[in-house]
Amino acid sequence: MKKKAVCGFLAAVMMTASMSGEMYPDRICSADSYDISVSVDLNSYRKPISPYIYGVNSQFRSEEYLYDATAGSARQGGNRFSGYNWETNYSNAGSDWLHNSDQYLIDFDAELLDIPGAPAIEFAREAAEKNVPYKITTIQMAGYVSADDDGEVIEDEIAPSSRWIEVKASKGSDFTLTPDKTDGYVYMDEYVNYLVQTLGDSTTETGYQAYNLDNEPSLWSSTHARMHPDKVTCEEIITKSIDFSSAIKAVDPNAEIFGLALFGVNAYASFSSAPDWELHSSDYDWFISYYLDEMRKAEEEYGKRLIDVIDIHYYSEAKGQCRVTECEDYTHTDCIEARLQSTRTLYDSTYIESSWIGDYMQPHIPIFPNVKNSIDKYYPGTKVALTEYNFGGGNHISGAVAEADALGVFAENDVYCANLWAINSSFEYQLAAIDLYTNYDGDGASFGDTLVESSTSDYTMSTSYASIDGSDESKVNIVLTNKSLTETQNAAITLDSGASYTSAKVFGITGDSCDIKLLQTVDNIQNNSFSIEIPALSVVQIEIIADEYIMLGDVDSGGNVDNADIGALKEYLHAMPEKSIAFDESDLVFDGTIDVIDLVALKRQILCWNTPVETEELVAYWATKTGQWRIKNGMSGKTVTCVFTGDSGNGLNLAYGYWDSVAINPDTGTAGMWFNNDDTRLGMNKFDENGEARVTFTVPDNCSSLELIIFNYVSYDSSGTSTQLDKSFVGLKKVVLNE
Repeated sequence: MKKKAVCGFLAAVMMTASMSGEMYPDRICSADSYDISVSVDLNSYRKPISPYIYGVNSQFRSEEYLYDATAGSARQGGNRFSGYNWETNYSNAGSDWLHNSDQYLIDFDAELLDIPGAPAIEFAREAAEKNVPYKITTIQMAGYVSADDDGEVIEDEIAPSSRWIEVKASKGSDFTLTPDKTDGYVYMDEYVNYLVQTLGDSTTETGYQAYNLDNEPSLWSSTHARMHPDKVTCEEIITKSIDFSSAIKAVDPNAEIFGLALFGVNAYASFSSAPDWELHSSDYDWFISYYLDEMRKAEEEYGKRLIDVIDIHYYSEAKGQCRVTECEDYTHTDCIEARLQSTRTLYDSTYIESSWIGDYMQPHIPIFPNVKNSIDKYYPGTKVALTEYNFGGGNHISGAVAEADALGVFAENDVYCANLWAINSSFEYQLAAIDLYTNYDGDGASFGDTLVESSTSDYTMSTSYASIDGSDESKVNIVLTNKSLTETQNAAITLDSGASYTSAKVFGITGDSCDIKLLQTVDNIQNNSFSIEIPALSVVQIEIIADEYIMLGDVDSGGNVDNADIGALKEYLHAMPEKSIAFDESDLVFDGTIDVIDLVALKRQILCWNTPVETEELVAYWATKTGQWRIKNGMSGKTVTCVFTGDSGNGLNLAYGYWDSVAINPDTGTAGMWFNNDDTRLGMNKFDENGEARVTFTVPDNCSSLELIIFNYVSYDSSGTSTQLDKSFVGLKKVVLNE
């Protein structure tokens, strides 16, 4: 008998039997293995996955412009393109190589030398030939581009000089496809028009879908000191963002604009300490918020959105024995372990990485939730991209595991576009991880386009990401990592779904090679539960199949379940009972009739899929001594709830202490003072019937080094007399950030 997909509230009532029974037999695990539970819930929240997160960047001086992977997006950018002159194909290397001006981008092919915009044209054509659906190129807006290919630009030739040509956003006159190389200017709107006329506009398969507003502008004064020697101000970058975005949209109105290619966390926070950031820092939590707010104001003034995507670059700063993006010695197991956890800085509020970011940038960590908060507050609808990122280990299995983990994190955190940037010549394991999502069987099989709920019993050891295509539960894909360097993972997998799954294939990347191999097959899955073994330090793609499946809710037989099906069912019930519908798919309550109960069930099912799962935002903490805990920095002005564990009915008397770097110490007359006084006492708190004591307080402004301190832990007899107990019997279960 066929089994039907059904939302959780119905499944609990009507299909319990199909999901029950003994899940896993007892088994003896070897000493070099560990157990993990993997849960996939197809009845819970779902969301679309952008195909553009599986992206790559360009590589230079090569007839093959794209990294060799099955990519969803491709970006042409980097330092070389800040000083690129599209009219002549001259470019400048900046500090990457002696501030050298040359034709490096195309001098491997003499036929390209005299073709305006040759690198962009060839890049787009190659991407189109490889069926890459989304292409991004770079618009120059630093103010100048290279005027020649005469080699090193010395300090005496800083722009403006004869070695540079001025860039303008708009030409203000008719465009030409044969640009005037003698007029002393290079125009960006003319460049976009040239690309549109040569390749097609952003709506075509051959044209560019998006434009980057230059590259890492907060670093221009160091990376391109001969071209833009002064530090970029907030005012300059806002003005240029508006001017150049307007110019692009005037030519290709459907193109998306990526601003601002921020190089790293310092740029996110203060635009690399921009000279005028202090004018705005008291009004905004970080530069990203300021930039988004200014772009929102620009839309109100110009009547159209000028920035579609906020673009950040991210190269992990996590450290083991050395920085994970720099370590090439794979005997440094602490570096490997740091790399495997490094993606948590992007999303996990309980994680503090070992790096200067973990030490000094905690108010801005985790990154994705903070970016999302800024978007929600200042410019809703803005998308998020990482057009450059890397977690290291490109030629090692740990690089594949970290890359696969990162791609899952991008999907979970609604990233729109992401493009791997190679930091050395060997990055085959990272490319294999992209292919594990986009072409895991070598014949085009890919991770689904809709993310479903998935989790493991220990995400520090193993992360999981699960998907389906649209509303079709007949095939489920799970990407599962094993972050143990030495132990095989015994993964017990359970799927909560109305579909009945029968078989699975396990494709993976291991330390033996970067090739994706079929590692295991599973037949005769019972009760939607099965177990597999995953080698130490590896990542797998699990393809799980239901042989017989009805897409419950697909009333109109459109191959998906959405609001159109609600409309079709309403028409059938109310206005057009003779209307033909898919009967089995419409009988959501399995009673052999189609009525309003099925309509209610369908609405609830879709609501269930579209309602995000609410989770507590946890805060990192760690014990400093018995009965004392440090809470991570960055909580100033925020309200937290601390949940302690102890015996029911007992009492907990505690306080907090903190360092205020702004307060003037009356004894020394200098800034900086430790507070632990009557104002920081939290008093006596009773443990409830569940053995929990919940203590809520607001963290003072300018607070760092926040410590929770237990004064005493007591029990009470029937007369109310207290007895002192050992503070070691009190635990801190969690710290929750309140709304």
